[in-house]
Parts: sequence; C-alpha cells; structure tokens
Amino acid sequence: MSTTEAKTRSLSQSVIFGLILGFTFLGSVLFIKELFVVLIALACAVGAWELSTALKQKNWYVPRFPVTVGSALVMPLTYWGGERWQWLGVLSIVGALMLWRGVQLLLAHTSLSRSFSEIIRDFCAAAFVVIYLPLTMSFASLIIREPAHDTAVDGKYWILTIVITVILIDSSAYLFGRKFGKHPMLPKVSPKKSWEGFAVSAIFALFSSIIFTILLLHLPWWFGVVIAAVVLLSAVLGDFAESLIKRDLKVKDMSSLIPGHGGMMDRLDSMLPAALSGYALMIFATRFF
Repeated sequence: MSTTEAKTRSLSQSVIFGLILGFTFLGSVLFIKELFVVLIALACAVGAWELSTALKQKNWYVPRFPVTVGSALVMPLTYWGGERWQWLGVLSIVGALMLWRGVQLLLAHTSLSRSFSEIIRDFCAAAFVVIYLPLTMSFASLIIREPAHDTAVDGKYWILTIVITVILIDSSAYLFGRKFGKHPMLPKVSPKKSWEGFAVSAIFALFSSIIFTILLLHLPWWFGVVIAAVVLLSAVLGDFAESLIKRDLKVKDMSSLIPGHGGMMDRLDSMLPAALSGYALMIFATRFF
C-alpha cells in the first residue's frame, strides 16, 4: 500500500468515526442529558485506563482499576450532586489511589525509604491523572445540569456551543493544516500543527461561536467573539499538552481504540480544558447578562 493510500484511508476512517461520535453526542445532549453523562463517564474511564497504562511504561504507577472506576463515577456524582460532590469524588479517588499504592508497597516488603520515595512519586502521578481527566471533564457535567432560569438558557445549549466549536476547531485545523500547512507552530512539541491550520480554525471558531451565541444562548454577538477566543485557546493548549505528554512517554497515540483517531485520550485532549473554560464562561454570562 502506498503512503498516499494509507493517508486517504486514515482520513476516511477519521471522518466516518468522527461523524458517528458526533451524532451520538448530539443525540445525547439534545434528548437525554443522563445519556450524555454516561457517555462522558465512559470516555473518562477509557481515557484514565489509557493514560495510566502509558505512564506505567515510564515507571509511574497509577492503579488502573481504581482510577478507571473512580474517573467514571465522578461524572454522575457531579451531575446529581453539584460542586460539593464533584470535589468529594475527586478527593476520594486521590485518597483511594494513595492508599491502594501504599498497601501494595507494604505487601511487597520494600524498604521504608524506597516505599516513601515510590509512594510520593506514584501519588503525584495519580493526582495528575485525576486532575487532568475526571476533574476537568466533570465541569461538563456541571454545565449540562444547569437548568434554564431567568434570562439564562438550559446548560445543554452551552454544551452544544462549546463542543461543536471545539470539533470545528480540531477538524478544520487538521484538514487545512494537512493540505496547506507550511509553518509549524511548535515543531519540537507537535510538528504537524501549523499556523495556517490555526488561522483557519480561528475563523471556524469565530463563525460557530457567534452563530450559537445568538441563536442558542441569546447573548450579544460580541460575546460570541469572547467564547471563540477562550475556546480556541483552550483547545489549542489542550492539544499541545497531550502532545507534550505523548512526546515524553514516547508514544504516537494513547491507543488504537478509535480507527482514524487513535485512543480516547487523543479525542479528549481539546475537550478537557474547553469544558473548564466553558463552565467559567457560562457562570460569567449568567451573572452579568
């Protein structure tokens, strides 16, 4: 098979599975909020498994079973319990992971000094996974649970605005950067991400955000410009952050779970910081408009 054929098949797989994921997401947000929570819980669980598996290759041990289950549970806890249960769930996961690893090291009869150094190192890795994945993504649960009140719209419309904007940013940057990209943004971090792709993605972000801000959020058009800037910056930084992680771990993709896309983490990278920034934007809008 030629390189061109491989690239074409990879692109077609990416488009097909991207559409499947997109329509599944849209259906859950528009019709059954609880299904959306289940989907992001499953995505976080898979992502936590992938990330903890990748970290293990560099001797950063994060117990995969408890971090996977815990990452999934944070989403429904946040949806039904709000901010209090969000933080309670996150802190419980970190505590459970530390206890789990401590018991493992004690049962292994390692020396006291070695046990202490290893548990500190592995605790840092566990805290990183929990903060990077379930905590950040749980802000999407906070958004979707927000009911319509006064002049504020239902949280599902914020989810649609933020996520569709991120999808357009990622897709346009990939497609146009693949074809016309000549000047890498950060070649040592991610050589395939170009300024040309970034410029096109900024245009798509601006168009998408303004349209959704007017039609769905019922806010001034200029606030769509603010949303576009914040979400664009969040998506790009999230993309670069995962590229740095993969470069340090010396892996191309976190897994091969999704044909044409890589692993679940390769799809969540831009969404994670966008969920946090989207929640901040929603809170700002509901208080000042």
